[in-house]
Amino acid sequence: MKRDLAAGKVSLGATITIASPAITEMLSRVGLDWLWIDTEHTAITLADAVAMLQATNGSNVSTVIRVPWNDKTLIKRALDIGPDAILVPLINTAEEAEAAVQAMKYPPAGERGAGLGRAQAYGMQMGPYLQTANDEVMFIAQIEHVTAVEHIDEIVGVKGLDAAFVGALDLSGSMGKLGQTDDPEVEEAVQKVLASCKAAGVPCGIVALAPEVANQRIEQGFTFLIVAIDVLLVHGGASATLSQINRPI
Repeated sequence: MKRDLAAGKVSLGATITIASPAITEMLSRVGLDWLWIDTEHTAITLADAVAMLQATNGSNVSTVIRVPWNDKTLIKRALDIGPDAILVPLINTAEEAEAAVQAMKYPPAGERGAGLGRAQAYGMQMGPYLQTANDEVMFIAQIEHVTAVEHIDEIVGVKGLDAAFVGALDLSGSMGKLGQTDDPEVEEAVQKVLASCKAAGVPCGIVALAPEVANQRIEQGFTFLIVAIDVLLVHGGASATLSQINRPI
């Protein structure tokens, strides 16, 4: 995904909130470009995430783990299970983005400790991983607060930040409009983030769950999108089926 985004290609992804290797395996093979495993708002543990990452072996998807917080220990442990990217929530300032970069990069670029995990093939690929991880593993900053919007130019200018992802739902909450993601002021803030990303040459992502919304966001310049969420696919599909069946009263 990092190379595709650098080349200006659009990447479509899905968020996984259920701790299920089977769901992960299926979604990794339907044509999506990336999967976002969410350990912030779910019961997914690192052990769950390892099995879910393993379920993508042999597929072409890139894998992203959203850590619960901008914490160097949480980031380090997530990195060592071998995702292609880390999504760090609630990045509000350049200093917070720089702290995440420090946690993600091996010395001398950062302060990440070296260990033997799945990312390093349990030590069998330690040398190659140490040489390439700083360049290969993406840092995605989630922009989801009005304070972040105010500092967006400085945030996207941080060296080592690879992409920004707009969290419009929490952004609306920080503006006193929780859930009103279509509000003109919220959309204005979203567009400000997008404009700053474009000016800095930083890929910008967003959630767009309806095809027409995704197409609109792509036209605006968003290049990596979440177009599905596992739980919505399940209950949405079930509800749609049931709504079309005529049951006798």
